[in-house]
Amino acid sequence: PGVRPLTDYLDLTARFREERDKNVWTILIGSLAMLNRLITPEMRPGLEALVRDRVAPALTVLGWDARSSEDELARQLRGDLIRALGTLGNDRSVQAQAAERYGEHAHGKATVDPNVLPALIAVLASSGDPARYTDFVERFRAATTPQEEQRYLYALTAFAQPELIAQTLERTINGEIRTQDAPFVVRSLLLTVQARE
Repeated sequence: PGVRPLTDYLDLTARFREERDKNVWTILIGSLAMLNRLITPEMRPGLEALVRDRVAPALTVLGWDARSSEDELARQLRGDLIRALGTLGNDRSVQAQAAERYGEHAHGKATVDPNVLPALIAVLASSGDPARYTDFVERFRAATTPQEEQRYLYALTAFAQPELIAQTLERTINGEIRTQDAPFVVRSLLLTVQARE
């Protein structure tokens, strides 16, 4: 009693495509992230498609840019949706938009809402290549605030290529990543499907 098939739950998530409540989306995205950690690699494209189907309409309604009339929860939701689409949904258009917006921000051509910047960095890390990894390592080393340092440090754990995962693990052992941070970095790595494998 009280137990339903997973397919019933996934069908239910279709009802939330245009949901605007951050708390609802936190639960939905969290459950999809957990499912991503449980499924086999051959099932992942199906989950990515489902995430795109569920999350893209909500981001379309909210848009990429903050409005002056929005409250803080709406701004936070925008970042959550971008992160989910670009990482769990492996949405190429979101990844391209994230790269463009991050590039403009990094070169001082545009400002990015503080709620969206961490999402852009997460998306770029999860879809990143060795050049992006090197850039993020340099930004971690050159960070001027603890928040910025932590943001780029934990972004290193999201890169999917085995050689980049190995570099991050090496940094936890060789002292480049402080002793007090290293266990949390390893934990973050182990929560990713690629590093766990």
